[in-house]
Amino acid sequence: MAGFIIGFDGEKTGAGARIVKFVEQTSIPTALFSMLQALPDTALWHRLAKEGRLRSKSANINQTTLMNFVPTRPLEEIAREFVEAFDELYDPEKFLDRAYRHYRILGEATYPNKGKRAKKPIDWIVIRAFLTICWRQGFIRKTRWQFWRNLWNMCRYNLGGVSSYLAVCAQIEHFVEYRDIVRREIEEQVALFLQEKIAIEDEVKVEVVV
Repeated sequence: MAGFIIGFDGEKTGAGARIVKFVEQTSIPTALFSMLQALPDTALWHRLAKEGRLRSKSANINQTTLMNFVPTRPLEEIAREFVEAFDELYDPEKFLDRAYRHYRILGEATYPNKGKRAKKPIDWIVIRAFLTICWRQGFIRKTRWQFWRNLWNMCRYNLGGVSSYLAVCAQIEHFVEYRDIVRREIEEQVALFLQEKIAIEDEVKVEVVV
């Protein structure tokens, strides 16, 4: 797991794509990704307030919230890169591929088999979760062949890590739906922001003419 933030001052165009490239090259399954927010009473908050760049007196670290300050590059550009990168990071096929590569890199030495283990009572919640993953990722989605191939290879080469691997695979069940929510809500906020921006520019033009 690793965290990434987009929207820093001085950031160059294409930051979203660079983050995706880094995540793919390093095989990080879960990449927590968000736009920068200036939190109240922090050094960043006070600096932006002094520069007159705060868009709101509150902050929301939710991934469905637009930045609360004016960045050094167009806000709509950052938002577009964020949505596109978030969507790509949690594409089911790419996510499962990263999870598989991650646990193969860790290898059997990280999750060794401990031989015989004490018998534990059947956990039906875990069994139900496992069956749900198998059904959705192994039958319903286009990841079906990828899912079963990866699971088979995990059982062959890193049996001790299978349970942890499947737990990570389960995360995509949240992000598949959530990435659509992120796209919809951010795009709605960007549209509203652009409308307000145009309205302000029109007011300035009228004042100049008068």
